[in-house]
Amino acid sequence: MADLDAQIEKLSAAIAGLELQRSNLGDAIVDPAIAALREQLAQLERGHAPTADERKLVTIVFTDVSGFTALSEKLDPEKVRELVNACFDWLVPVVQKYDGTIDKFIGDEIMALFGAPVAHEDDAERALRAALDMMHAIVAFNRANGTALGLHLGINTGLVVAGQIGGHDRRDYSVMGDAVNLAARLEDASSVGEIFVGPATYRLTQRIFDFEPVPQLRLKGKEAPVEVHRLLGAKVAPKSTRGIEGLRAPVVGRDEELEEIRRALADLADGQGSTVAILAEAGLGKSRLIAETRALLPANVTWAEGRALSFTAGMSYWLAREIVLSLLNVKPEAAQSEIVAALQKSLDGQSKIYPFLARLLEVPMDAAMEERMKFLSSEALRSGILEALRGYVRRRAQQEPLVLVWEDLHWCDPSSWELLETLVPLSNEVPLLLLCAARLEDNRLLDVLQGNDSSYARHIIRLSPLTRDESGWLIQQLLKIESLPDQMRELILNRAEGNPFFVEELLRSLIDAGTIVLEGDQAAATREIDAMEIPETLQGVLAARIDRLPLDNKQTLQRASVLGRIFQRRVLAYLYKERATPGLAASLGELQRREFIQSREQQASETAGLEEGEYIFKHAITHDVAYDSMLFARRKELHQLAAEAIEALFPGRLDELSATLGYHYDRAEAGERAIVHLGRAAERAKATFANAEAIGFYESAIRHITRAGEERFRESGARLNEGLGDVLTLAGRHDEARNAFARALNLVGNAERISRSRLHRKVGFSNSLQRHFTETACEFDLADQELGEPTKVATAGWWEEKVQIQLEWMHLFYWQGMVKEMRDLAERYRNVIAERGAAAQRAEFLKMIALSMLMESRFRPSQECVELAKRAVATSDETNNPAQAGHVNFVLGLIELCHGDFGGGVEQCGRALVMAEQTGDLVLQSRCLTYRAVAFRRLGDVARCRTDAEKTCELANKLGMVEYIAMAKANLAWVTWRQENYAEAEKLATEALELWHGMHDPYGFDWMALWPLIAIALHREDSSAAIGFARGLLAENQHPLPEKLSRAIRRACDESQNGAQEDAAADLASAMGLARELRYL
Repeated sequence: MADLDAQIEKLSAAIAGLELQRSNLGDAIVDPAIAALREQLAQLERGHAPTADERKLVTIVFTDVSGFTALSEKLDPEKVRELVNACFDWLVPVVQKYDGTIDKFIGDEIMALFGAPVAHEDDAERALRAALDMMHAIVAFNRANGTALGLHLGINTGLVVAGQIGGHDRRDYSVMGDAVNLAARLEDASSVGEIFVGPATYRLTQRIFDFEPVPQLRLKGKEAPVEVHRLLGAKVAPKSTRGIEGLRAPVVGRDEELEEIRRALADLADGQGSTVAILAEAGLGKSRLIAETRALLPANVTWAEGRALSFTAGMSYWLAREIVLSLLNVKPEAAQSEIVAALQKSLDGQSKIYPFLARLLEVPMDAAMEERMKFLSSEALRSGILEALRGYVRRRAQQEPLVLVWEDLHWCDPSSWELLETLVPLSNEVPLLLLCAARLEDNRLLDVLQGNDSSYARHIIRLSPLTRDESGWLIQQLLKIESLPDQMRELILNRAEGNPFFVEELLRSLIDAGTIVLEGDQAAATREIDAMEIPETLQGVLAARIDRLPLDNKQTLQRASVLGRIFQRRVLAYLYKERATPGLAASLGELQRREFIQSREQQASETAGLEEGEYIFKHAITHDVAYDSMLFARRKELHQLAAEAIEALFPGRLDELSATLGYHYDRAEAGERAIVHLGRAAERAKATFANAEAIGFYESAIRHITRAGEERFRESGARLNEGLGDVLTLAGRHDEARNAFARALNLVGNAERISRSRLHRKVGFSNSLQRHFTETACEFDLADQELGEPTKVATAGWWEEKVQIQLEWMHLFYWQGMVKEMRDLAERYRNVIAERGAAAQRAEFLKMIALSMLMESRFRPSQECVELAKRAVATSDETNNPAQAGHVNFVLGLIELCHGDFGGGVEQCGRALVMAEQTGDLVLQSRCLTYRAVAFRRLGDVARCRTDAEKTCELANKLGMVEYIAMAKANLAWVTWRQENYAEAEKLATEALELWHGMHDPYGFDWMALWPLIAIALHREDSSAAIGFARGLLAENQHPLPEKLSRAIRRACDESQNGAQEDAAADLASAMGLARELRYL
């Protein structure tokens, strides 16, 4: 409390000191500075002191006053001190005007903060405006005191730790971090009269200020050169800081709102005024709706607009002045003489109201007017300004229908609010449309409208978030991109949650990071992402909202963020040291009223149905900003409490809540408990094929084991690494999978023969999926060696592993075309598998026998082969194992396709694909899509063949499966040939053949690429090329064609060999006709 009292006393003294300086500094400096200090004082007096320790995005300003060293040589130290303090009396109010905080004085240097202890959404802009104003202030100080002092400044924006810093006896509020050090270095590097700005500050403000680049500087403490800009001044025509420069989309999702505005404009054109209030949370499109309104404006209507800024709330008549200047068609930065001339011309002899509007606009008047105004009381002056503006607006509206835009009223100064209130009734008397925009959290606009006579025409428009489809359309229109990766698109949509501003800022952050590259008016994605940082712009907006909360509400929000986006009041109460929290209900109510959180009806969530008091953060990004604002140490403490709360409240559901417990113990760095719960969560996720979640849980648990020492957790470490390897194999991440299996092997003792054998087998299987057949065989040999020979006491587990090794040997032989070896192994283990194999293994055995028959027939299977594959499917269906059943169903689809049952191939490959998607088996998905595309091709279904082939190409590229990339290209070659795009078809077919022929093992599907090439060559009447391609169909390593078709092609090739080219071309054309009948084309 002593610290709080000291801060209150300090602020009160600062306000009194500013009042004493009013004659020197002027009202324009003193009024906003005092308003900002009074707001800080009010926050302190109602217990809204800054949280002791936080992580904050802050703009730091170091200002050095140059020239005191030279004065010190000439003046007494006491006189120098007086001058220093007097100079600071001119500079400090400028910082306070923009709601900055003086952190400390360091000799003749000032360190100021913008964004701490209270954040604003435009702190970087405030800092630069303060810097420019300080440059003007030092000139005025020199003029008043006969000195020749100068300033040079360094400004930087970045993450800092803010809080109490110092020893036990004395601690002061300050900030620490690399961003502070860089700001200080920038000040050191600047010369007198210069303002050096760091990269983050420049990025945030480049649309509203003019800069010039400084050659990259090498600064003390920085390894790499720093990109620095010199601040020149505010732009004459600043651009909006929102949106993506160069990209614009049509308005989306606002048809009803625009229609209501059209009706108001139509009434205005007919002489009927009204008030339109647009209410929405930040970013939902208030400004865009106003811009669209202006585009709808009839030719005979006058438009004038003004916008309040976040730092103008304490500047009397700011917004009203902006609107009057707009009515006069004069820019705010115009010279006073220009404003005077425009005002006199506009008033056209109305001398009575001139002095009041001149005072509003802060321009000079003649001596007689000034003398009359001098004796008016403050109340008489206020009334005069109100009446003058009301009369002026009435007269302008009578001359021509008038629209006055009052934008961002949530930042409006009190004097302008009063003026607006006087104009609302006027809109019912003259053709005046008051178009007002404010954030939902500010209810004053509604109070103004609802407090007036109900007969006044009014339109209250509340903007809702965009739907998911509308947000997706917005992304499409902004980027003009068809191929935005689905994962990136979903990530943006999930984070933005229907807020157009969020959409644009998230896109801009991806563009700045080079993840999306603009090419003209279109964009291209350069890589995929699975997470996004919160852009500084969004962080500023949301942190400012959070910092405006009373302290107890803010701390409630932060505590709740530890529990996740969805949280329960019952659990939240545990995060307080004292379980009795009488203020918690009030805090939650206030957070709901301000729309930070919403009460949540019982629905499917991990803790749903356990407590009525369940809440959800309205925006995921708000949750993240609240969470990120806490120090790591504080988060760690609260996560420990959260885990203990769940264990205490839900003792019967700990297994079900293992993911939540693992998350909290992980963040609490409680290693042993984290390992237990994360491991269980990983196993649960793996069992339901939630592969991405399982990988995350496994990796987190393994990280804790590594940190704690693997020797302490050998058994857990081996089990977790093996589980991770299994899931990574399904996900097609084979190198990582093998590394996980290798780590598991290192932790398994030499005596654990079955476990060691199983791990070697899994490494071999992973190698086989990448066609590393030598390595596969080596690992299978090691698996057999580890397992050893059967003994009388061999367990069921031993036999299960033995059988599995043999089945995977058979698969390896299949991939290498070793039919005899497959058959020999099958005969050797047929009885063992029948007697000792699990149901899934018996199904697998039948599948491998069917594959051996398929290969032996050179992919022209018999009905017996088809029936055997169907038996395998029936046996697999009994196992309730979708991972294994997917592979068995795929083999049946492949065999039916090769047997000529294309519809059956489509059906079975489709069934297998569903299972592969359920289990997350990307390799199997690639196979199913590949051969279903072939089946669609044989059925002549161009559209569906193309869809599956394109999906195959994307997936196979991701997995590095060359054979399926080639298959996809060959199928697409057929598609483009059918669409008469011969150049593209030729290119794709050639690429497919090159890929196949570059493989170590032969692949017998050249016909898929060769038939389009033959057709194209014949179309071009290049029979020699056509015959050359046709010979490829007859190669020994290719799947044989039907005998009738094979004879026709061989005859054409023989005739060409004998020099009868015309006959060869005619016979090949006949063969093409036969190929069409047999659905090869």
